[in-house]
Amino acid sequence: MHILVVDDEANIRFAYKEILSSVGYQVISAKNGQEAEKCLQDNLVDLIVTDLIMQNGDGIELAVFARSLQNRPKILAVTGGGARISAHNALAMGEHFFDAALTKPVSDDALLTTINHLLSTQH
Repeated sequence: MHILVVDDEANIRFAYKEILSSVGYQVISAKNGQEAEKCLQDNLVDLIVTDLIMQNGDGIELAVFARSLQNRPKILAVTGGGARISAHNALAMGEHFFDAALTKPVSDDALLTTINHLLSTQH
């Protein structure tokens, strides 16, 4: 299974990649929505794990793009909110675009449990 991790914080991309790779997932990463869209044009992925609030393409814009793909990946939103919006409100705004959502900080177990569930319900 192939997972695209999208977050503007390098340490979070690294941590998620380490966690997911350690259990056998193939992981690629992007630092924003624009970079993620390019990755999706070049790679077939089963799941996107994306932050919501990022410069140069946020998680909702990415989800809209991903939902238009012929082989639509599942989408997991993970956010801590930001200066202008709480994590809860950010997730509520995008709930129709995502297959699941988590609030940062996310434990390794919560991340893996949610991802395993999403990928087990793949179409």
